[in-house]
Amino acid sequence: MAARLPCTPAHLCERLTLQRYKPPVTRRRPPLAQSARPRPSPWKRFKRLFAVKTKFEAFLVIYALATGAVERGFNYVHHLPGTSGWLMFAACTGVVFIAGGKILDAVERDEHDRDTGLDML
Repeated sequence: MAARLPCTPAHLCERLTLQRYKPPVTRRRPPLAQSARPRPSPWKRFKRLFAVKTKFEAFLVIYALATGAVERGFNYVHHLPGTSGWLMFAACTGVVFIAGGKILDAVERDEHDRDTGLDML
């Protein structure tokens, strides 16, 4: 049987200094890369409903713009008889072509950015 060392303060100090100090385990939050993404605020989720993400949604928006532009153009034709009414009709419908092109370009650029990983900013 092995002889036990007396438990004097000197022996305790040697034991404590020879062992590695291990700090108490505390629960910490994991780094952001490992933790779940924080939930977006309700306002951001509401705004995300109105973001045009696909070409189909873009065409629906352009169709709505065109319908409104034609209706407004017919009102101009009715209230401004003659050439001025038809010029305003052409201006209303012409703007839809410009806006539609811009919307489609923006959707294509967003799709390209999403595919290449540039939308992370």
